[in-house]
This record gives sequence, C-alpha cells and structure tokens, in this order.
Amino acid sequence: MTTTTSAPPDDTLRRTGTTVAALAASELLGKVATFVMFLLLARVLGLAAFGVLSLGFGLGLLLAVLSSSGLDSRLIQLGSAQPELLDRCYGALVAIRAVLSAAICVVTFAVLLLVMAPSEAVTVGLVVVACLLDIFTDAARGCCGARQQQHRSAVVLVVQRFLTLALVAGALAVAPRADLAALAYVVGTLGGVVAMHLAARRAGVRLQVRGSRAEVRLLLQAVPVMGLNAFASMGLFRIDTALVGVLLGTTAVGVYSANYRIFETVTFVTWTLSRGVVPVMASRPDDLDHVRRWGQLSMLAMLAVYLPYGVLMALRGDDIVTALLGAEYADPGLLVALALAPAFFGIGHQCASLLLALHPDPMVLFASVLALVANIALNLVLIPWWGLLGAAIATTVSFAIQAVVLLVVVHQRIGSLVPPRRLLGLAVGCAAAATWCSAVSPLWPAVLAAGSAYLVATGVVSLAADPALVRDARGLRRH
Repeated sequence: MTTTTSAPPDDTLRRTGTTVAALAASELLGKVATFVMFLLLARVLGLAAFGVLSLGFGLGLLLAVLSSSGLDSRLIQLGSAQPELLDRCYGALVAIRAVLSAAICVVTFAVLLLVMAPSEAVTVGLVVVACLLDIFTDAARGCCGARQQQHRSAVVLVVQRFLTLALVAGALAVAPRADLAALAYVVGTLGGVVAMHLAARRAGVRLQVRGSRAEVRLLLQAVPVMGLNAFASMGLFRIDTALVGVLLGTTAVGVYSANYRIFETVTFVTWTLSRGVVPVMASRPDDLDHVRRWGQLSMLAMLAVYLPYGVLMALRGDDIVTALLGAEYADPGLLVALALAPAFFGIGHQCASLLLALHPDPMVLFASVLALVANIALNLVLIPWWGLLGAAIATTVSFAIQAVVLLVVVHQRIGSLVPPRRLLGLAVGCAAAATWCSAVSPLWPAVLAAGSAYLVATGVVSLAADPALVRDARGLRRH
C-alpha cells in the first residue's frame, strides 16, 4: 500500500484549519483557566486537602467513563455519515447517560461514606458529580462536531472554564475549604452543560428523546468496543493516581497529581486535533487515501508539540513545578520519567481516533486493555519499590505499549502515518531546544530561548527536506 497521496482539497484544508485553530485557541484558554484553578487549589488548600480533591478527580473521571461509555465517538460517527439521525442520537445518548449517572451517584456516595470521613466523602462525591455532569457537555459538544460547527462549542468551553475558575476562586476567598471549592466546581460544570446544549441547538441539533429507541440500539451496539475502550483508556490515564492513593496515601496523591498536571495540561492538543479531523475522516470512511492524508497531518501536528514539550519536561520540569506550585510539590526525576508520555499518549490516541472514525474496531479495545493491564501490573510492582517514580515509569511504558500496537494496526490497514522524512525537522528542532534548555540557567528565559530555537531549526530543516509538508501547513493556515 502506498503512502503518497495528493493533498486534501484547499477548501477542506481551509475549513478544517479554521476549525482546528478555533478549537486549539479555546482548548488552550480553557486549559489556562483550569491550570490556574488547580494552582489556586494547591496553594490555598495545602497538600493534604489538595490530595483529597485530586483523588476525587481521579475517581470521578473513571466513573464518568462508565456513564459516557465512549459513545461520543459513536455519535460523531453516525451523525457525520447520516445527519438525519443526529437529533435522535443526541436524545438517545442523553437518556442513556441520565440513567447510568443517577445509578453511579447513588452507589458512589454510599461507598464513600462507608470508607472515608464524612467531610472527605462529601468533597470527593461532589467532584464525582461534576465529572458526571461534564459528560452531558461532551454529548452536546459531539453534536457540534458532527455538524462541523465546533466554533460554537469552542466559545462555550472558554466561557465555562473561566466561569468555573471564578466560582472556585470566590469559594476559596470566602473560606479555604475543599468541600466549598468542590461545590463551586459543580455549579460551574452545570452552567457548562446548559450552555453547550444551547450551542448544539444553534448548530441545528434538537434533543429528541421520544422515538429514539432505534438510535439507542445503534449507540449501544458500539459499547462492546467503544465503551470498554473508553473505560480502559481512562483507566490507563487515571489508575496510577488511584493506586498511589491506596499504596502511599492522599498526600502522595497531591504531589503526584501536581506533577502529572504538567503532563496532562498539554493533552488538549490531541483532543483538539481529534475533534477537528475525525468528522472529516468519518464523512468519507471508504476513501483510504483521504483518511490516511488527514491522519498524517494530525499526527505530525501532534508530534510537533509533544516532542519539544517532552524535552522541556525532562530538562526543566522540576523547576517549573517549583516555580508554579512550590517546592513541596517537586519530586526529582518524576517528570523525567514522564517526559515521553505525551508523545506516546498522543500517538495512541490519534491512531485510536482514526480507527474508530471508520468503525468500532476491536483492535483499539485490545490495545487499551493490554496497556491498562500492563499499567496496573507495573504500578503494583514499581510503586512499593520506587514510590512516585515507579508510578511515572509505569504510565510511560503503558502508553508506549498502546502506541506501538495501534501504530502497527494502522500501518497494516491504512498506511504509514509518520513518514521518517517528516520527522527530520522535529528531531533537529528538539536537539536545538535541548541545547538552550541546558545552557540557559534562569527558567523562563531558557523556555523562551528553547522555544525560539525549536521553531527556527524545525522550520529551516522541514523547508529544505520536505517542501510538500510546508505547502500543506500553509493550506491549513489559510482562512
């Protein structure tokens, strides 16, 4: 199978480039708001209370996957290929999630009150409620994606994130208590649910629950692959935090979550590219040249961000944690062990998104389950020996396993997504960034110098080695 294809049509490039730019801007601003919120929580509440909240986020995101069942991708897949089904698919998805979320809330609060102090149980339970509410936001956001009107959801995302930041900051100003901060987070999330539903209506989608029984079946058909894959993927992403809490305590969770947040903050690039490109690929699932070309562009864009970010994490990660959160949250070597995690995570997620855009592929589930099993096994072995460093190593290795398996599958079915020629510029740019990161002592001047060196070196080498890549990038930037 050849991997050389013609460039996507200019109008598709422009439209998708505009979409990705809008999503990237909104995700970046949203991540800034969320990161500032976590900085405030860590600084104001202290390590112990922040650890309780972090445990709530880890548990809440895992339980939210049970309720979401990974069906946002199915909604986008069906709604992009068959637009006439979208209203009823949206209603069916909301109904499914309402039933599952109610059941999960009841069971979760009962268990938390049995195993934790009441104040901590309430705090963790409120965070779980917020995470469950957020999946309704994702359903409406998926509708905007299926209509390829993601700019509407992008605006709502930014407003919701900054509203939540303001509410949490206000709660901390009134009283520095974890339960009040969690309640404020619930209120901000609920506002996002309502606003995103209105954005979906403006995109032309109507919530139609009545008469959607057939669409319920269409959605649930994907649960054995998409639902289990979503749970395995989120488990892979979050299980280490839960195991750190069990084996080392909530204070260790606070330290680990603070460092993990440095890695997690940049994952918005992957979500952005998937939300922008997957509807385009899903609209023509039988055209493998079309799918492969968009897969190559999104994979390269992701690596262009994650590889230099990994260099920064490895060389100056501890300095960043100390500067932003304080010395009590720094753990030497932890971010070195996580330095390759962004790239491995991004590769796995991009490959999985591509395969699921075509149909519910069981190999996606296989790769996620394999990586999750490896993650749990490695954590149970390494955490007792090496503490938080062991958890970080387990995470990176597990993401690598998932990435390798899915890359092989994609290569066999669609073709290469990472031609070596297109990686040359990134490799030279990363080497230049590493040089400046090591040579300049003050943190922020080093970050600025490394970023500038990376952009210049990558641009020059890419222009010389791969003019077609530059042409595609210019097409994506045109509006």
